[in-house]
Amino acid sequence: MNKLGWILILLVFSSMMLFAQDTKTTDEDYDEAMQEFKEAMDEVSEEFNEALEDVPITINIKDFKSDTPKMGVYLSDLDFEDIYEMRYEKNYGVLLTGVTNDGPAQKAGMLKGDIVMEFDGEKVKFEKHLLNLIKSHQVGDEINIKFFRMGKVYETTLILDTLNKKGTDKDIFVTKTGEKKRRLSVGHGGGSWYPIWFMPDLTEFNDFLAEMKFGDETFSEDGFLIHGGGGMGNVGKGWFIGGMGAGYEKKETTKYDWTHFNEGVQVTTPVSRVVKYDISFAGVTLDKRFALSKKLITSVGFMIGWGENCYKITQVDDNGAISNFDFENPNPDFDDNYDYNSKIKIESDYILFQPKATMMWRILDWLSFRGEVGYIASYNSNGWEAEHNGESVKLLNAPDASMNGLTISIGPWFGF
Repeated sequence: MNKLGWILILLVFSSMMLFAQDTKTTDEDYDEAMQEFKEAMDEVSEEFNEALEDVPITINIKDFKSDTPKMGVYLSDLDFEDIYEMRYEKNYGVLLTGVTNDGPAQKAGMLKGDIVMEFDGEKVKFEKHLLNLIKSHQVGDEINIKFFRMGKVYETTLILDTLNKKGTDKDIFVTKTGEKKRRLSVGHGGGSWYPIWFMPDLTEFNDFLAEMKFGDETFSEDGFLIHGGGGMGNVGKGWFIGGMGAGYEKKETTKYDWTHFNEGVQVTTPVSRVVKYDISFAGVTLDKRFALSKKLITSVGFMIGWGENCYKITQVDDNGAISNFDFENPNPDFDDNYDYNSKIKIESDYILFQPKATMMWRILDWLSFRGEVGYIASYNSNGWEAEHNGESVKLLNAPDASMNGLTISIGPWFGF
């Protein structure tokens, strides 16, 4: 029976000795029982500590830093039972309780149950000694190993390596000429602020706004800068999934002499007109990256999502403050104020598809420079929706409801 079994028996026996005392035990008997119990517990503590010393502790060399040399083995010090069962007659050596798959030890032909006797010509005394010997070398060093297996002594040559290598066999490919080359990294992902130059077709709306006495080109037909953000992550085999969004808003004002009839009399009132243009879009992105060099990455992909285009035109009186509202005479006050104020809102929602191509230059491990060209194609089945002074109306002779346009983005990228 092993020592842990004796410990359990001793604990049970000690408890019985203590609690089997008669409930009318004298003080002397009680003191005697307590002394016996104390001695028993001291003996248990001593046996327990000795048992712990005999428990094999397995150490995985992979737990060390990834840049330190490794054998790729699990180790344990030898005990008397191991030596007896394996018919090993030496008083030194370390037992291999396991080897890592495709690790240095396995490649050298070593197996679970082998006993490492010598490492690079030096006898291995115990587990910590072998660990220190390994750490005293460099990755790539060739080490002569002498080991014991099933009554015989063998020798092999082992090449120390790191088990957490940056590249694996999957990163190696063979060219048409038979040359082996390592695949270049396409990065892990990241995110950033997106400055985007967007060039939708605003010609028809600018013509409409010119009729309303705004400028000939209220909104630039060469494009404008919108701002947004996005990010993506590597999901394997060079594919990256992410998301992005961006938006833009601009206002323009103009003065207009509004000629109308008020109670049958033609009057002209100076008014202010304001046009506000809002555009926004967002979606999910999918990209396939290709590494041209260690620093240069290119990718092709697309964004699919939704977008919104909105124009709001308001007209307000610019001829002094509006008079107080008289509840005893509401109709004339309301009509007078309403005559000067008007607004129309024109908007449309879209399903968007944006094919795009990207180039990225790696500057630091966490910083790159990114350039992207794409084209937003939009789809809308309902056309424009319009609201004039709070009521829904139909638009006659309206321009095409489109959000199509070229996109160009240049800026930083945090990550790779």
